[in-house]
Amino acid sequence: MLILESIRMALSAIITHKLRSFLTLLGVIIGVMTIIGMMTVIRGLQLQIEKQMTQLTTDVFQLQRFDSGISFDGDRRDRTRPKLTLEEAEAIAEHCPSVSLVGPEVWKFGQWVTRGKERTNPNMVIAGGYPEFAPNNGYSIDKGRFISYDDVEHSRRIVVIGSDLVKKLFPFDDPLDKQIRLGTGRFRVVGVFEEMGSSFGNTRDNRVVMPFSTFQNLYGKRRSINVTVKAKSSEVFEQAKEEVIALMRNMRGLKSHEPNNFAIWSPDNLIDDFNQMTFWVKVAAIGICAISLLVAGIGIMNIMLVSVTERTREIGVRMAIGAKKVNILWQFLVEAVILSEVGGIIGVVIGIILPIWAGKAFNIPAAVPLWAIVLGLVFCSFVGIVFGLWPALRAAKLDPVEALRCE
Repeated sequence: MLILESIRMALSAIITHKLRSFLTLLGVIIGVMTIIGMMTVIRGLQLQIEKQMTQLTTDVFQLQRFDSGISFDGDRRDRTRPKLTLEEAEAIAEHCPSVSLVGPEVWKFGQWVTRGKERTNPNMVIAGGYPEFAPNNGYSIDKGRFISYDDVEHSRRIVVIGSDLVKKLFPFDDPLDKQIRLGTGRFRVVGVFEEMGSSFGNTRDNRVVMPFSTFQNLYGKRRSINVTVKAKSSEVFEQAKEEVIALMRNMRGLKSHEPNNFAIWSPDNLIDDFNQMTFWVKVAAIGICAISLLVAGIGIMNIMLVSVTERTREIGVRMAIGAKKVNILWQFLVEAVILSEVGGIIGVVIGIILPIWAGKAFNIPAAVPLWAIVLGLVFCSFVGIVFGLWPALRAAKLDPVEALRCE
């Protein structure tokens, strides 16, 4: 009953001074809203990555010239890495027994594609590849066919397009055997990919894939290629990577103490890179929350001290009719905790609503982690107890006679 009575009196005091209580709560609201909002976005992105991982085969990795996070103002040896070559791709296919498919591919981003007067946005992605491109990259054919070795050998001017291009250039027509234009060249559509959807706001349906040799004739042969490698099974995935690394080091004449001058990317790298990035985001969010709650705690303490001064006579009356010091202590301590928790609850609600709204507006997933809500509310309770203890002790130590004399 003591705690319930303290809660009732605390709520009554907060409601009586609405504006003052709200201004005191702002720091708590901002702190909790920050940590809930940022953790909600991060958790949503993690779920999106996990969803993407289910779409990717677990037995595919890719050789690249540079690491995904390389900076061109870094080590000179990284900037001058040799390009990957077709000869290296052919050697991998021939000499690595754990490898089933090897697919050299090249990419060009930010391109226009036109058909008559219709033109796409300048965000189309052009790729050149071999027949292995589709299975290695998780694409399936919806209409028509994919490119063949014969297409590559004869550098045929054919393309397979994504659903975004179909919607823009062929809204009412069957795209098969129709012509589209890339730059000054015309290409015949022989296939359409199944719709893949978006990830992180970026569509995978804006692809135009042509034979590898056709791409080189159109854009030049000096580009570095990527080599996508598929292991015979997920059980020999690591063995396949080791075989490829050993072969590449041997072909490039690297000594045992020299680092690789090529990079290997696999789906696991996506998770590692994301976790490394979001770790510091989480640290920053918790830091901002802690600073906001510290400032809010000081505000709560000041308001509670003012409240004790304003209610000195009330405290004296309560003591005179039998209230013990512990009753007065509980009353003001509970009031400080409730003040902090009300701000925390408001912060939680806003921190949940804003990321969900933004996620729907910008096609970004949002998922609320329970631990972030619990952490935010625990922080609020801690702030209320720590910064409400001194005012509560000060109220409990008042002399009832002196308190009754106060006007």
